[in-house]
Amino acid sequence: MYKTKHDLGSPNFNLNTPKIPPKALPQSPPLMPPHSFNMDERRSFTMRKPSLPSSNSRAPTPKPSTPQPLKSILKGKTSPPRDSYESDGEVTAAKKGSRNNVYTVPNSLPQHAHLGPMKGPALNLHWKLLPYHPNRSKRFLHFDIAFPTHDIEFRQNSSYGVQRTSLSDADLDKSAADEKLVKMTISFQRGPFEWDIDVKRDKGIRVRDVFEAIYAALDVSLTPHEKGLIPHHRRAVYEEAFRLRCKLAPGLPIVEQRQGWKRVDMLLHETLFRGLTQPKSGGDWVLNLSGSVPVSKH
Repeated sequence: MYKTKHDLGSPNFNLNTPKIPPKALPQSPPLMPPHSFNMDERRSFTMRKPSLPSSNSRAPTPKPSTPQPLKSILKGKTSPPRDSYESDGEVTAAKKGSRNNVYTVPNSLPQHAHLGPMKGPALNLHWKLLPYHPNRSKRFLHFDIAFPTHDIEFRQNSSYGVQRTSLSDADLDKSAADEKLVKMTISFQRGPFEWDIDVKRDKGIRVRDVFEAIYAALDVSLTPHEKGLIPHHRRAVYEEAFRLRCKLAPGLPIVEQRQGWKRVDMLLHETLFRGLTQPKSGGDWVLNLSGSVPVSKH
């Protein structure tokens, strides 16, 4: 249509139609003269042919990305990852609840709650109360728990035989531990019998307190229940140990016999003190005994 109106040879030519002058195209910038490159520049522009992967190789399967914890506004803290269904309000409420659980201390114990006994720290006992050891024990201590503590003595072999030295009050009044100890529990188990020995002294337990507590705890007549624990085929053996102890007792044998069987008789002839040990640090002490047939001192 535009061509027919402006072409002179066209029957639709219109003399009044203004003719739009042609627009000049923008001039292109002049071309830079050719630049000759030296060998070093040509090497720098040389493109290496990329190595294509072989047809047999496969692209590595991308590993699923692990969601990273959100960084908190506070320096040095990170927010734990949350599920997509949790809103900001729910996350804020959870944080407040966790802080309350950490820092809230109940004023009273829950109903039916029970606290077990607290164990004290490990202590170092006096060497007289520990098992004999050449590098630790100054002398060998002989203590037969079937007899009173005034018979405890030091024994030492010499060319003249066994030398016996009774313990002085200074030896017995030594502190039982390197720190002040006002209470200790000594456990003992032999066959069906199991007894606990409690030692207490507000001013601090001494060596003599431990020895006297051990002797007193085993110098107790058996209860009917404890007698029922003795097998019938073993009663003759315990009766023999009982009669021998009564014969060697410092008092009259008839007085001891009237008191009947005692706990010490259930040990048979294993009545020699071999020190206290503590299997678990801070736990109860264990009484260790060994045996030999008692010999009359007379």
